[in-house]
Amino acid sequence: MVTGIIIAGGNSTRMGSDKSLLNSNVERLNSELEQFGCNRIITMCGSVERIELFPGECIPDSKENLARSLLDIISTIEGEIQLVACDAYLADSELFHRITGVPCDDNGNRQPLLARIKSGEQLVHSDKISEVFAQIPSCEGGIKARNFNTPEEFKEIQSLQQKLNQ
Repeated sequence: MVTGIIIAGGNSTRMGSDKSLLNSNVERLNSELEQFGCNRIITMCGSVERIELFPGECIPDSKENLARSLLDIISTIEGEIQLVACDAYLADSELFHRITGVPCDDNGNRQPLLARIKSGEQLVHSDKISEVFAQIPSCEGGIKARNFNTPEEFKEIQSLQQKLNQ
């Protein structure tokens, strides 16, 4: 059993807007996770007010920050878990099939919010996402593991997406 968790918590300070609402990417990721074989998909939406923004099973963050909220939900899930951030515009079912830990993008950056883990796997209890997944081995993710944090990076991702779709 594989559970997909889409992280779609809200506004991005650097982006200046809600990345989870851009171009219906949460719905696309939901579809990609279904194609990958997830039999349960949960969208972590941030706050209770955001539950209605997304299809399917949607839960608000349960703790004071994302790292603690993720640790909380992960502790309740049996089997494998595939994480995916709402700004993973190039992620698809093919990428999910290749992930065996924390993928590194084509720039060499570890992307812990695209990690595949097993329930009970050793996670570090921390307020920082990078520390939570520090003991999970890296794996190749390539260009499809990229995310974005600024409008300029978003434009670059959109350009890459067009090239990949050709």
